[in-house]
Amino acid sequence: MKRATQFLLCTSASMCVSLAGSPAHADLSDDFIFGSYGRVGISSDGEGAAGQKASIVPYGPRLAEDNYLELDLGYWAWRGENAKVKIMTGVAFGDALFHYNGQWDASMSLRQLYLEAEDIAKTGIYTWLGSRCYRGDDIYLLDFWPMDEQNTLGLGVGWRDSMTELTLHTGVNRLNNKYQFESISVPDNYYGSTSIDILDRQRSVTSLKAERRFGGNDGALGLKLRLYGEFHYLPSGTEPNGDALTNDATRDTRELPNDRGFLAGLQFGMWNFARNGHLNVWLRYATGLAAYDELAIPAAQNLDRRAVDAHEFRLAFSGNAEFPIADDLGFGIAYGGYFRNFEDGDGNEEDFDDRNEGVIAVRPELFVGLFTPAIEVSYQFSRANGLNPRSQNQDMASVWQFGLVPALTFSKDPGTYSRPQLRFIYSISKLNQAALDRYAADDPRSDKDIVHYIGARAEWWFGRGGGY
Repeated sequence: MKRATQFLLCTSASMCVSLAGSPAHADLSDDFIFGSYGRVGISSDGEGAAGQKASIVPYGPRLAEDNYLELDLGYWAWRGENAKVKIMTGVAFGDALFHYNGQWDASMSLRQLYLEAEDIAKTGIYTWLGSRCYRGDDIYLLDFWPMDEQNTLGLGVGWRDSMTELTLHTGVNRLNNKYQFESISVPDNYYGSTSIDILDRQRSVTSLKAERRFGGNDGALGLKLRLYGEFHYLPSGTEPNGDALTNDATRDTRELPNDRGFLAGLQFGMWNFARNGHLNVWLRYATGLAAYDELAIPAAQNLDRRAVDAHEFRLAFSGNAEFPIADDLGFGIAYGGYFRNFEDGDGNEEDFDDRNEGVIAVRPELFVGLFTPAIEVSYQFSRANGLNPRSQNQDMASVWQFGLVPALTFSKDPGTYSRPQLRFIYSISKLNQAALDRYAADDPRSDKDIVHYIGARAEWWFGRGGGY
């Protein structure tokens, strides 16, 4: 695995990847950074509708995906003896294509906006400030970061050399909802009305990461160990209750208590045991706010309206290995999965929201020149701790999925992660009755225990390095 001065650049739909610091530049073009991740395609369910993902877990197999584009734009603002400074901007576009929906509109997000200074005073110290995807390694087959994943507006500082990295980060968010923020209109002292913020509480996340690598240079076997932790805190606030309109005498409010959460994680990784070979194993335990996504409102809180009683345990793995067979012929196998135990914060021991669940996916692939056909087999399961409100049963939901993925990979040396790629996808999923009972009774999907997905898709990434 190659290691250099680098920065993380992650998408919601690709591996977390890194881009090495470029060498001394000879002309202005070397000052600019451009990269992209994207996928686009069409699909059908075989009955005239668009293809649907058959998933009963939060992070199911990624064979059925939406269209997505991300553009990375950067500039090396300074590369002197005492620092290297870059400015990064990333924009992302969701699945809203004019030629499909006829709407002259786009679903767009400013995904990255930050400045980073590297190797300050030749000490290995670096720092960054801004809005960024701040993530570790992922499970590619599930499009999932199982341990360290943050979408943060914050500040990071750290130190690294070729084998060790230490990073401290702190960031905040303030979601535009009544859980964290609300603005109301009140009469102005002079004329008309004005808006005031009656609820304003930022959620803060502080994380600490320590990684040590052993070997891995010049094709030798590499090992790494990563320790990771987070602390989440949400201050107290006053929430409007009802209309909360006119004046202090009639405004009805209620107090929102503060909340917190902790997360501890451990990752073991190895690489270079085969061509593009890597294996990562994660253990993670989270409590309170940290058991929920940082961009979500914690559901099912306790009687004090706090999430401190929630907890989550994850065990996850991901890997890949490729083997040459003959000239222009090779074989590879990618795999990934996780087990998750989750209990929300309401304190109920028999609760349909609490569950044990998991998924495993395996994708064997041939490399026959540019032709890279693959198959994928996956299994999902989910067992709730309470009765299904629809069926009044406590059964284990399950989904088996089998997929055929013939593809063309345009690379001098095609492999599992080589791109760009054109692929055809056919998958068939078998849902048991407990999985069908997850849908509402009036949902047409609740009667379809066999789900077909037929699609064609292009996927690419460029201007980004790779890492395990």
